[in-house]
Amino acid sequence: MKLRIALILSILMLSIVTAYAQDATEEPAMDAGVLDPDACFRAAANSDGVVQLEAQEGPFTIGISNSFIGNAWRTQMIQMAQAFAQEPEIAEQIEELIVVSSGQDVEAQIAQMDIMIALEVDAIVLNAANPTGFDAVIRRAWEAGIPVIAFDNIVTAPEAILVNEDQIEFGRVMAEDLVARMGGAGNVVMVNGVPGTSVDSDRNAGAKAVFAEYPDITIIAELEGRWDSGTAQTVMADFLATQPEVNGVWLQGGGPGVIQAFLDADVPLVPMAGEAENGFRMAMAEYEDEGLVGISVGQTPGMVAASMQVALELLKGREMPRSIALPLPIATTETLEEGVNYFPDLPADFFTPIQIPGCGVNLTAEAILAVVVE
Repeated sequence: MKLRIALILSILMLSIVTAYAQDATEEPAMDAGVLDPDACFRAAANSDGVVQLEAQEGPFTIGISNSFIGNAWRTQMIQMAQAFAQEPEIAEQIEELIVVSSGQDVEAQIAQMDIMIALEVDAIVLNAANPTGFDAVIRRAWEAGIPVIAFDNIVTAPEAILVNEDQIEFGRVMAEDLVARMGGAGNVVMVNGVPGTSVDSDRNAGAKAVFAEYPDITIIAELEGRWDSGTAQTVMADFLATQPEVNGVWLQGGGPGVIQAFLDADVPLVPMAGEAENGFRMAMAEYEDEGLVGISVGQTPGMVAASMQVALELLKGREMPRSIALPLPIATTETLEEGVNYFPDLPADFFTPIQIPGCGVNLTAEAILAVVVE
């Protein structure tokens, strides 16, 4: 399969060299590599219809339009897209994979999508800079016969096919666990994601709906962690320097950095609800006896691979729900298991949910980390 390293004007900043390894860190889950359409392409509760295209002959050209690549999740997402494209069953279906990133500039990302339309790609997989700015370009793609599959930060365009986890439920589940571990009372710090994205706003909405039910829970700060461990560590360290009383932390990402800020400030660890970074789960296991207990809910970077799978099946004529919901990968202090849902030998910022049973996503850590993103 030919891979194009795309550079489009000065807006595109991503160059990728791809390789992949043979050995696996962990044994793949049973049937994780087998596509089960009924399991993978499940309609979200708010799905408003189905989409079906006339079947086409492959192999296909798939474009991936990403916004920023400023944190470990986005980097791993690109790695997983490239690694997935190299899987034998997928490689024979993809003639060319075009991967570009634009940053948070909406106009730049629209421009990159227009170039993909001009290149006559067969489908575009989109992680958008914001939910509302892409209606016109997605309509242009649709009119050109190019389906757009939006994932992670989904969009409002009615022509787009949506692939995501339920982000409101994501925030709610985290908040419910945190409130229970705090005994329904105390001061909460929220470490949020990237402002303006649908993921950030939906997770916050889910969490705040829960916190509002408990009059003895007080949100004492909302910090902008941008789903990045270094940024989250900095903003949390600055906040802890003001010597507040913190009884719980609800954080969308950057868990290892938040925990390090507590350790550096010599502030007692508290219950936390966080993402699925390997370092966060390792710390939960290590510091359980020191007060760090909680829940880890994953937004898998493998969502990009599931979206590629949606694109391929659409192009082959399969009917799809317009909005597809993937399951939430969850681990708690009580269910952590070394080598199963956290990995002491892998980097702290590695996101642990790397396989999606039913969606044919059966990647190993070695295959993902072997992809170099520049």
